[in-house]
Amino acid sequence: MASLEKSATHQDVPYLIAVRALARGRLAAASGDPAARAWFRVAVDEFGQAQLPLESARSQLAFATAVADDSPNVARAEAKAALDCFVRLQAARDIDAAAALLRSLGLRITPGRRTGPSPLTSREAEVLELLGHGLSNPEIAERLFISRKTAEHHVANVLSKLNLRTRSEAAAYAVRTKLGTK
Repeated sequence: MASLEKSATHQDVPYLIAVRALARGRLAAASGDPAARAWFRVAVDEFGQAQLPLESARSQLAFATAVADDSPNVARAEAKAALDCFVRLQAARDIDAAAALLRSLGLRITPGRRTGPSPLTSREAEVLELLGHGLSNPEIAERLFISRKTAEHHVANVLSKLNLRTRSEAAAYAVRTKLGTK
């Protein structure tokens, strides 16, 4: 931390200032210091100056978390803005974190993870195709050289992202999309 402080203090580089502010904000938040909020705001602004939207949105979410107890309306606004950025950037884990914070603040959030022709990752598309052939999770795992648990996770993601309830619906969807009749 000392070398980070020294580098950021002696140079007027937005990225270094932002990294320092984010680190200071996290330390302050961990100890319950209200100065965390100011540090997170600096990180948001400086990452923005450095044209790093993902890092800026992550700092914004950290700020929202820091103010959630005292200023829930501010936290909601900041978390929503961060969520919008995460969705644009297709940052799945960050989407989940922002959605969780918003849910804890009383909002129902079910954001789409991806835009474009398919909401699925390439691996999930492979899993969907195998579901279309009627394969079980262990068979999918064996075919793709992944663990059964990972196969189960991919199947759950496919069902969730496509708004399907069962494997049968997923198999039917896979057959329809292969025939081009969504």
